[in-house]
Amino acid sequence: MKIDLFEHNQMAYESAVSMMNETGKAAVIHPTGTGKSLIAFKLAVDNPGAAVCWLAPSSYIYHTQLENLQKITHSSENESPQNITFISYSKLMHNEDLIEKINPDYIILDEFHRCGAAEWGRSVKKLLEAHKTAKILGLSATNIRYLDNQRDMADELFDSCVASEMTLGEAMAKGILATPKYVMAM
Repeated sequence: MKIDLFEHNQMAYESAVSMMNETGKAAVIHPTGTGKSLIAFKLAVDNPGAAVCWLAPSSYIYHTQLENLQKITHSSENESPQNITFISYSKLMHNEDLIEKINPDYIILDEFHRCGAAEWGRSVKKLLEAHKTAKILGLSATNIRYLDNQRDMADELFDSCVASEMTLGEAMAKGILATPKYVMAM
């Protein structure tokens, strides 16, 4: 499977890979709809011998991303990266014995701002502690937990190792995302 990234994601991918090689961790903070998940899928495809543990809030989100990958690459489910083990944050929290069973080379923290939640965060910290040599890639539309004392999860989880950051306004100005059309009825 070959994944061709849009220019903004190719730059983010290259920066993230470089940063992970240097520091062991990297965060990509781009708005929803800009293709962050493709960056992580490309990482898995480019490293077929590596074990990738992908954590996300729900299996629905992950499977939707997988379906989008298949549409974009014109591939079938059988052609999807076989080196990814998906685990929801909730499943990890309720099955911490999984932490010792997996041996990831890479850990993807999808929507990493959610790792600030007390219980999910505790389980993620245990996972990261148990697998200190694994490289960590975080993806989120926002790194700030606004209703949680403005906690910056890029600082907490990635020691401010942000490989790429883009605001919603920048994504619209660059034509990556469409600008909204407002309709008002009187």
